[in-house]
Amino acid sequence: MFTSTRGIQFVGADLCVHSRRRAVTHDFELRLISAIQPVRHFFLAQVLEFAMTSGLMDALDDTVESKPGDLAARLRMDAGRLTGLLRYLAAEGVVTGPEDRPALTAKGREFLAFRPWYELLIGGYGATLLELPQVMADRGVFASRNGTMVGRGSCGISRYDAIPLVRRLLATLPAPPDAVVDLGCGDGTFLLDLCADGIRGVGADPDPGNIEGARLAAAGRGLDRTVEFVVATAEDYMAGISGQDGAPCFITAFSLQEVLEQQGREATAEVVRKAITCAPGARLAIVEVDHRPLDPGVTRHGLGLAYYNPYYLLHQITEQRLERRAFWEGLIDEAGGVVDECLTTDVSVDSTGLELGFLVRAASA
Repeated sequence: MFTSTRGIQFVGADLCVHSRRRAVTHDFELRLISAIQPVRHFFLAQVLEFAMTSGLMDALDDTVESKPGDLAARLRMDAGRLTGLLRYLAAEGVVTGPEDRPALTAKGREFLAFRPWYELLIGGYGATLLELPQVMADRGVFASRNGTMVGRGSCGISRYDAIPLVRRLLATLPAPPDAVVDLGCGDGTFLLDLCADGIRGVGADPDPGNIEGARLAAAGRGLDRTVEFVVATAEDYMAGISGQDGAPCFITAFSLQEVLEQQGREATAEVVRKAITCAPGARLAIVEVDHRPLDPGVTRHGLGLAYYNPYYLLHQITEQRLERRAFWEGLIDEAGGVVDECLTTDVSVDSTGLELGFLVRAASA
């Protein structure tokens, strides 16, 4: 046995057998280049997410040009290592002028425009797949995630899909709700955007980092007197409700999937039941993703492969459970609810039709 310069141990006999099994052919290099493209993109995604969250890409997009040394000092990075990172990004067409006046290219600015997807999938779930050996061996084990980054990325993405979807649902009400209660509010931006016109709001999330960021964001936007945030799970918050004034609208955007996996169907139905019966005229807006991993319409769709395919995998191994549209309709009925509206996203943003928005009221209302 020996160790190569790349730190990998080989058994001599096994290496020879492998060499005989796959001989070098005339197109070996071309096949190699094609085969390791996922590795290239793995590195690029990780570096891009770091460059976004560290402030590097924002600094490179600044109209004030800076030399690498000045940029390093501003971002509190080692100048030599930053130069190496800039060279890497330049080779990928993300940065120009890495040695002198680094700046984002048009390609780099396009990456930056879709920052929330990197925050969610890489920042939130970047380490999740490292736990595959444990979670694949034991159904009772769930992979971890960075809740703060998941909340930030999810809320950022929601500005393009879920928030417009919820606004369309609310527009079907005979009158605006007296308050909006966001169960699983993430970093709060979802709720703050909905309450920007002065409506009262409450956000609940179990991640203290999310709530801390939400409170700061509310204060920064001058909404801290009309929107409050509490550290609580959706089920705990609803269990503590004794009565509501007026006609509130509760929102569960991608949070019932967590209650379902962690607490079960009965607890999930109870959250729905409590939301629609806590006050006369109460409503519940549910946003979930239709679980269709075997549907060719999903697996052959560009966004289906780029986003929903990894999304489905991550939700299979973390403490969340996706279900089909019929499941959610059945659960709503079980909770004593009626679906007044079911909408999906604008096709210019997401044409898969996988993201579903339900507006629910009590059947007795």
